[in-house]
Amino acid sequence: MLEFGEEEHTSFMGRLFLVKRRIVAVLVFSLLVCCFIGSCSFATDQKVYKWRLVTHSMPGTSRYDGVVVPFCEAVKNLSGGRLIVEPYGAGVLMPVFESFDAVKNGIVEVMMVYSGYWGGKEPFFSVAPLGPASPLETFYEGMYLDEQLFPLFEKVYAKHGLVYLGTVDANSLEYLCSNKPIRTLGDFKGVSIRTSAFSAQMYNLFGASAVSLSGPEIYTALQLGTVDAAEFTDYKENMDMGLHEVSKYAIEPSLHTGVGEDKPLVINKNAWESLPDDLKLIVKMARDHALYRSSQVGPIDRLKAMKLWEKAGVEIIHLPEEDVAKARQMTLEFLAEWAKDKPYCEEYVQVYANTLYDLGYSKEAKALGYVEK
Repeated sequence: MLEFGEEEHTSFMGRLFLVKRRIVAVLVFSLLVCCFIGSCSFATDQKVYKWRLVTHSMPGTSRYDGVVVPFCEAVKNLSGGRLIVEPYGAGVLMPVFESFDAVKNGIVEVMMVYSGYWGGKEPFFSVAPLGPASPLETFYEGMYLDEQLFPLFEKVYAKHGLVYLGTVDANSLEYLCSNKPIRTLGDFKGVSIRTSAFSAQMYNLFGASAVSLSGPEIYTALQLGTVDAAEFTDYKENMDMGLHEVSKYAIEPSLHTGVGEDKPLVINKNAWESLPDDLKLIVKMARDHALYRSSQVGPIDRLKAMKLWEKAGVEIIHLPEEDVAKARQMTLEFLAEWAKDKPYCEEYVQVYANTLYDLGYSKEAKALGYVEK
């Protein structure tokens, strides 16, 4: 962060404004729900629509039970049963990495799958959901960045015939589960890390090697030593997956990402266009309800679960501040060069840099090429 002064005061006031705006949004959402509940009985289209939803979260985890399921329940209840969305966890209907094409081709109607998995479709997806080397730590900061990026995400998904409705689940701060003690930036050399998207290139900068695995594969990979370390989500969901049983260390802070998207809501274009307007609004209301749930589930569960990891014998290692600053500088400078001449990526870097500057992270913004006006 910046040294305390006028610039930091501006950042604080900006964050306070975001908090107030979020409270107003929740109040407006509640009013809309009340109005809709009172008017649903007057809907003229009584056709029942049935959708299937796939996600990268595993059933029984906090993000599946605490975010995905409440979204589906809200859609059903608010629509009076006119729209049923049946959720399926990671790998139940298909491998997670096939979800994009499955929704695009109408095999299933909806996905809540991390956008970073689609870097093979568009380079933009490799970086945009991450916020590589992001210093953002709070829900409000992450959702402010999400709001700035919405038009870009919408445009890129639309290019592939998909309807993007924004983040439905925000990640809280991530970290590395590891079986090797990583106490300095130099200790990353030679370590194999399960990661995805642009994070792979970031860890390569530090001398590590990247391995691509879906969520359900991580436990066995750590147990058998196929990988030395892995990032997935936060302490709670990783504990729900049993990763504390196969990890000796937890490395803080996250270098590959800050608070941002864990899951977007993405819908098959034909399925979306087939809905009457009142059901479209209900889907958006359920999205906002799920995001509100996410804001409660993620940060609090993370703090509680972090203590349980320590009780389980996992050592939590905090990287030196100077190493964190160096790693972020290296990554952001590399990102600015990497993004050149790639579709949508230069535009992304500009939005990311502007947002970091707005939130008071001027050093990180300048590493991306931001020039003060």
